[in-house]
Amino acid sequence: MELTSRQRLLRLWNGQEIDRVPIWLLAPYHPLEYYADIYNIPAYRPVTAAIERFCDTMDRRRPDLGFCYNANPEILRTSIDGPGRTGTRVTYRDLTFEKSVTQENGYTTIKFYVDDPNMLEKIAEIPYIPPCPDRETLLREKEELGERGLLMMDLGDPLEPLYHLCSAENFCIWTLTDLDSLLRFTDVMAERVLEVYRRYLELDIADAYFIVGAEFAGPPMVDPKLFNTLSSRYLKRVVDLIHQYGKIAIIHYHGNLSRVLEGFKEVEPDGLHTIEAPPVGDCTITQARSALGPHTVLIGNIQYDDLERRSQDEIRQMVRDVMEEGKAAGRFILSPTAGPYCAQPSARLIQNYLAFIEAGIRYGKL
Repeated sequence: MELTSRQRLLRLWNGQEIDRVPIWLLAPYHPLEYYADIYNIPAYRPVTAAIERFCDTMDRRRPDLGFCYNANPEILRTSIDGPGRTGTRVTYRDLTFEKSVTQENGYTTIKFYVDDPNMLEKIAEIPYIPPCPDRETLLREKEELGERGLLMMDLGDPLEPLYHLCSAENFCIWTLTDLDSLLRFTDVMAERVLEVYRRYLELDIADAYFIVGAEFAGPPMVDPKLFNTLSSRYLKRVVDLIHQYGKIAIIHYHGNLSRVLEGFKEVEPDGLHTIEAPPVGDCTITQARSALGPHTVLIGNIQYDDLERRSQDEIRQMVRDVMEEGKAAGRFILSPTAGPYCAQPSARLIQNYLAFIEAGIRYGKL
């Protein structure tokens, strides 16, 4: 039984028989600002040819969701591009927020939009207009994707705006000193996030939703006792809404996972990516399966850094090992921990992607 990528992925999530373990490189079919545009970079042609022939694509789409999910036309975003200084300036009437990088006299200074938790209230108070989906673009992209895989929206979660607004260090400190300010802000974001998801779900175009943001509230930066307060209680509402429309909810989470698995179990996502094992993370695929039960599709977990620096034989062995563990643990997708970032890939990276795919096919038979 040979399946198309789309058939294979849908059958996997429906708990039906499939021909082999899906292989997902995280590379979207259409350009996405997070990743190199590999379909238009000649050095990646061997990889894109292998993706077309062997891999399973979840085409990650990230629309413009405004500033903190606010599409108010009076919010203006302009680029900062001066000598030794780059970034973005956001203004609303007499309010100004800047995120910039300054390089001067051999030193680099990074400024974030928010360096005082009281500024979050000012952002939340800007008159709110929800962003509207671009239906025609999504329909065209889904048609172009065809049987290559699933169209997958990336709409974030209530915690994600904080990742872009403030430094990780400040966020960590504020969870101890200004938790109420953070929660007032995330409560507002939660209502906006749900509104955005409803609008996209009503279109009935995307097959899956890739939810990013929870990792910002995980250990070691944040006390795992706060994970439910800051993340999983919001995630539960988002995932439940996605399920109401019969769509697939996948949560993305880098880093130490073991102490927040119970929070994810309550959320009941359809998929969890990327389940990083030691020494980078602290959770194996087997441990994640034990905590989450049989229904969640586990996605992972070869480190992108290993694709950059390991030998082809090492990559093949890593894939073999993770395939054995993944298949033994139940429903599984083979994937790197991150997508293709490099616009000028080394020959090693290209060869390791090909070794990854080759080993995935060889050891992924069911």
